[in-house]
Amino acid sequence: MAEMDKTRAVYGIDLGTTYSCISQVDKFDQAIVLTNFEGEQVTPSAVYFESKEKTIVGSEAKGMLATEPRNTVVFVKRSMGVDEDFDKSSNKFPYHYDPTEISALILKKLVQDANDLGDNPEPVKDVVITCPAYFGTKERMQTKQAGEIAGLNVLAIINEPTAAAISYGMKTTEKKTVLVYDLGGGTFDVTIINVNNGAIKVIATGGDHHLGGVDWDTELANFMLDNFNEQNGTSYTMDNEELKYTLLLEAETKKKQLSAKEVAKCNIQYDGKSARFEVSRELFDQLTAAHLDATIDATRKVIEIAKEKGYNDEYEFLLVGGSSRMPQVKKRLDQEFGCDAKFNDPDQCVAKGAAIYAMNEAYSQAVEEYNSGDRDEKPQALKGPRARVVNVTSKTYGTDFTDGDGRPMVKNIIFANSSLPTKNEETFSTMYDNQKNISIKVYESDFTSPETDVEVEERFCTMLEDRSLTVTQNWPKGTNISVQFEVNNEGILSVHASIGQEDLDFSLTIKGVKSDDELDASKAAISKTTVS
Repeated sequence: MAEMDKTRAVYGIDLGTTYSCISQVDKFDQAIVLTNFEGEQVTPSAVYFESKEKTIVGSEAKGMLATEPRNTVVFVKRSMGVDEDFDKSSNKFPYHYDPTEISALILKKLVQDANDLGDNPEPVKDVVITCPAYFGTKERMQTKQAGEIAGLNVLAIINEPTAAAISYGMKTTEKKTVLVYDLGGGTFDVTIINVNNGAIKVIATGGDHHLGGVDWDTELANFMLDNFNEQNGTSYTMDNEELKYTLLLEAETKKKQLSAKEVAKCNIQYDGKSARFEVSRELFDQLTAAHLDATIDATRKVIEIAKEKGYNDEYEFLLVGGSSRMPQVKKRLDQEFGCDAKFNDPDQCVAKGAAIYAMNEAYSQAVEEYNSGDRDEKPQALKGPRARVVNVTSKTYGTDFTDGDGRPMVKNIIFANSSLPTKNEETFSTMYDNQKNISIKVYESDFTSPETDVEVEERFCTMLEDRSLTVTQNWPKGTNISVQFEVNNEGILSVHASIGQEDLDFSLTIKGVKSDDELDASKAAISKTTVS
């Protein structure tokens, strides 16, 4: 087999809140989604624990929610970055698995099915995994570690809207500005992107990774609960987990039905009792209006950021994510922004775009290996336009200082929506002669304006790192301390520090991101855990 064929053994994975899927570029240079063992192209991101080392992932696991909710995990993606969910001594997940390990089990299922059912020349190994554009450094590092725990070589982490734009951009040679409205099961992103014959330039991004279709489900489930209690004279609450997930599963089904028809009939049965009622699309839209309003507000904010950067174009609105299929979404966007929002393979385009990006990454790597002499055969050029991506950082990063009034403040160094890769530095000074310790705190926030938010109060930011660095040499008071922040193409932050001519040992140790030893322990645990 020719060496270039090996680049086809790369994959794109959409690790979603409610559904996940895996894609590759086939021999015809078309991105295709691979089917799972159940014959479906998307796999529910649900994990059922039969025991500590025996799990079920997918549709069957999702079906266990109503009967064994304590042993079933859904929506784990929403736990990325949540410190208490990474506390293995006390988190509420079965057997105290943490979110990266549970995500690794989902990845393991996708890869296992691709290996068993595909005609791949070698096992799935090299992948690109997507994440919400709004994820910060912590969540991105955790997503990457989930892939590593699953035994994968993660070539890159890319934003879901960017992957969707890649999939879309490969189909058009027109230069246009696209607003990607990505409403998934558990996250919402809005991103403005320039598309030009395979070149993808991200202009601005925003969103909320705790807003998605499940929030629509929850509103409808609460309505169902009220009707059930009223008809049966009961006073159940959502604290009853079996009933809660019974209602959420029913709500998801009725939500999908209401995308196709005006009225859905509900028949709820629980604990020997039942309730029958109808819910209309109009009522559903009223129940969930606040969530849609939130997406509209976020969209306006990103449009304003793009305007500040000189983009006043009319945008082509692209609807991505399964929840964007709800009729209320397109109707409202068209009304608010005077557009004609269009769908682009909303369930699969993210995985397909990731696969295209993976192919390009593998090709670039092969070219570098050939040029350096590590590869004998020159790689065959890819057909069609290449996906050339310029992304932006979704967060603002800075470090601490104390102002003249003694208030703890943050000096922002890199601002959200800066083109990637990017780096910047700030200079501080020692406070006394022969200072041996330097305290550096690293903060992340959502501030976006370098004109107004260079210095902000500490309470508005999230601390990623609090590190005391040791100085070995003697330096006089007032010696410059240089702190350099750098964000790579994956949106992951690194920090470097120096004093005088002395480099200081600084590596981010973010809470919830595993050390090498912790990562090895998780790999060992997941390797022993079966997935079916």
